[in-house]
Amino acid sequence: MMDLQTERAIEEIRARRAVVVGLQMPEGLKVRAREMARELEDATGCEVVIVGDPCYGACDLRSFEGMDLLVHVGHAPIPDLKPKVPTVFLEVRMDFDVRTGLQDVMDRIASKVGLVATAQHLHLLPLIERVLSENGREVHIGKGDARTASPGQVLGCNVSSAQAVEGSVEQFIFLGSGYFHPLAVALGTGRPVMCLDPYRGVVDDMQEMRDKVLRQRYAAMAKAQEAKDWLVLVCDRPGQRRLTLARKCRDMLREKGMKAEVLLLNEVRAEALLPYRAEAAVSTACPRLAIDDGPYYPIPLLTPWELEMVLGVREMNDYRLDQILEGDTPG
Repeated sequence: MMDLQTERAIEEIRARRAVVVGLQMPEGLKVRAREMARELEDATGCEVVIVGDPCYGACDLRSFEGMDLLVHVGHAPIPDLKPKVPTVFLEVRMDFDVRTGLQDVMDRIASKVGLVATAQHLHLLPLIERVLSENGREVHIGKGDARTASPGQVLGCNVSSAQAVEGSVEQFIFLGSGYFHPLAVALGTGRPVMCLDPYRGVVDDMQEMRDKVLRQRYAAMAKAQEAKDWLVLVCDRPGQRRLTLARKCRDMLREKGMKAEVLLLNEVRAEALLPYRAEAAVSTACPRLAIDDGPYYPIPLLTPWELEMVLGVREMNDYRLDQILEGDTPG
């Protein structure tokens, strides 16, 4: 069952007396956008403008001239990211029978386990914790850093809630769909990750996927070691704009005698790099760009952490997903 929390949006629009409201949804929910827009207009008398551009998360809030309020559907707020306009986050809670799913695989669950989830399923973590505790498991739910809104929450770019408890657990259970979030946990902690997918009703182990991605990433790094001419990419989306980190990457490359320039893009795409004729690039935007899309780029595309491994700043066996610099809050 899917709850878009439309009533809450209506209450917020009325309370703020918003006249022009932006409605932003991720790709998987856009089929509901026109229906929801009509509901909001009929209930409040406001004008709703649907934001049709791709939406990659709470890091990608959009505004336009004259907008009084943004209704952002599908993600939790990022606490250290301050929206330019008043924003209501509707997290879209989704329920399913976690008890049955857990019982089916209880023999594969370690004695000490950590729980993580995306925003849509965070409300189910206490139930999972109770079921596992009843079955003799020691359960840990970590509190993440300033980019996470709730304990146990993971983002595509941030698994600090998992890293907070990785020393106390033998395994993580991820509640959600898709492979990137649990892959990020596996890469970020080095622990096995089991996925409970509420949509497909199946359980996957991420070990094979983790090993495959690591082979791809080390191959990209090996190729990048030959590069002398680099681009350092900065994404202009508000929650991914890390200019301080980009400057650090550029300066490290130049100190090693390489060419390097900072390139600002609204959307990082392979074809956007072609005119610049670089031999390699490092992206300071969401690490998903390098890890998901990297194999399709004509040149090696690295994360900042991988760049430091290539330059010898970090050991080659010290793999992590992302790098956050103090004082470099995206925005």
